[in-house]
Amino acid sequence: MINRRHIQRAKRDKLFLRGPIYFGWIRQNIADPTARLILVARGYMKMSKPPKTSLALTLKEWNSAGINDRSKRTRVLKNIDKDVEDYWVERRPGRTSVLHHSLNSNKKNLE
Repeated sequence: MINRRHIQRAKRDKLFLRGPIYFGWIRQNIADPTARLILVARGYMKMSKPPKTSLALTLKEWNSAGINDRSKRTRVLKNIDKDVEDYWVERRPGRTSVLHHSLNSNKKNLE
């Protein structure tokens, strides 16, 4: 029996940002999980027509970035809020978090 998760991973590994830079390459070559998530989320945001400015962080995005541990996800979200300019996280209790991209880095006005 073929594992569906491996099939999904193989399909997502072939998705790319630009150039092409495949998600599998990002997972293998970028050590920082926060940077991996930002790159993968940015890729998913730009894939839609018109490009999105926010993205719900579902299991698909976390797996594409290679972040499978719940505690690591929490640390990544805290790092985005603390260190990453132009991105902020909307936490929704009982639902998936939403990553927002804004050119205005003043997060306080948006919340």
